[in-house]
Formats: sequence, C-alpha cells, structure tokens
Amino acid sequence: MGGTFDPIHNGHLAAAQTIAGIFQVDEVHFVPAFSPPHKQSRGITSPFHRFAMVALATMPFDRFRTSTVEVDALEKRYTVETLETMGRLYPGADLLFIVGTDMYQEIETWKNYRRLFDLARLVVVNRPGFPFREDVAPFQILQDQQAIPLPQEPSLNGRVFYLPFVEQPVSSTEIRDDLKRGGEVRQWIPPQVWNYIEKNKLYS
Repeated sequence: MGGTFDPIHNGHLAAAQTIAGIFQVDEVHFVPAFSPPHKQSRGITSPFHRFAMVALATMPFDRFRTSTVEVDALEKRYTVETLETMGRLYPGADLLFIVGTDMYQEIETWKNYRRLFDLARLVVVNRPGFPFREDVAPFQILQDQQAIPLPQEPSLNGRVFYLPFVEQPVSSTEIRDDLKRGGEVRQWIPPQVWNYIEKNKLYS
C-alpha cells in the first residue's frame, strides 16, 4: 500500500486488514512516498515525520510492515519503480498493490502504467465520490469478504480486483483541514499517531 500518508489514518489500516484477510497475504507493506509525483502543488509534511507516523500506526499489527524503499531513495519515485524494487527484494512473491478509486481514475497518467499490471495485481478500494473506472483494464468484482485463492495464471483477467465493500470514508486531506480549523479528528487517527502529531505540532 503506497501513499503520502499525511497523516496515516484508521481508514488505511482498516482497508489493509480487510484485504489481508480476503487475499490471505503474508505481509502488508506500507510504503510512504519520499516525494509523491502527483502532489507537488502543496506543501507536504517531511517524509521522515510521515514515515514515523506509519511505523507507529502499523507496529501493533503482526502482518504490517513499514517499508523504507521510497524514503531511502531521497528522491521522487514512481510506483512502477517501487514495484520493480519490491519484486527484486521479494523474488517469486505474488505482489498486490492497493489503490483507491480516486487514484485508479487517473492511473493512465502514471509513468509506464501498463507495466503495473505486469508487476502486481491491483486491488482497488472505494473512495467516496470517485466511481470505479471499468475501461482501464479487465477486472474482477468481489462482492463479499470471503477469502479467495489468487488465480495461478498471471492473466490480465486476474490482475485487477475491485472491492466495492472496502471503503476509506475519510481522507488525509480532510483530517489536515479539520486540524487546521481546530476540529476533532482523533476518532480517525490511531492514538499513537495522534500523540506524535501533538508532540511535533504537525498540521496546526
């Protein structure tokens, strides 16, 4: 699961937990971006603060990991490059890439986006206000939370899964905006992340 995670919130964690169960994954790697290519127009919190918040949020979960693959690069990295790196780090692994419908709508603007379908199976979850695009690539819709075996053959038909019942009802942007207004957002953020935000006076 890649992202800016500015900040990470309970919606990220809930989606990852559900997907981990459905696809019976061994590990979920959260990959904070060092400098996300599609978010250059606004000020972004230091990648080191964002990495620390992800590490704190994922620590209680046995299967969750916080990856340094993009932060260590100290430069802008594209998703296709990250997935290629993950493939080298975990040879033989069947990679899943979790993405929201908001990002999936614009995936054709991503660098070498067709290569993504070769490198990983895409798991698309709902973001309110962003309908799923059915014209990007062949896909399979999952209608319930039953565990499923992944197709053994790496055909394109088994490369995109849309999970309409998995939703992230809040966004990091909404959380930042609420914090700036002095709103109450603690229900959306893990307690250890909230403590980190207060201690470091982020988003105020």
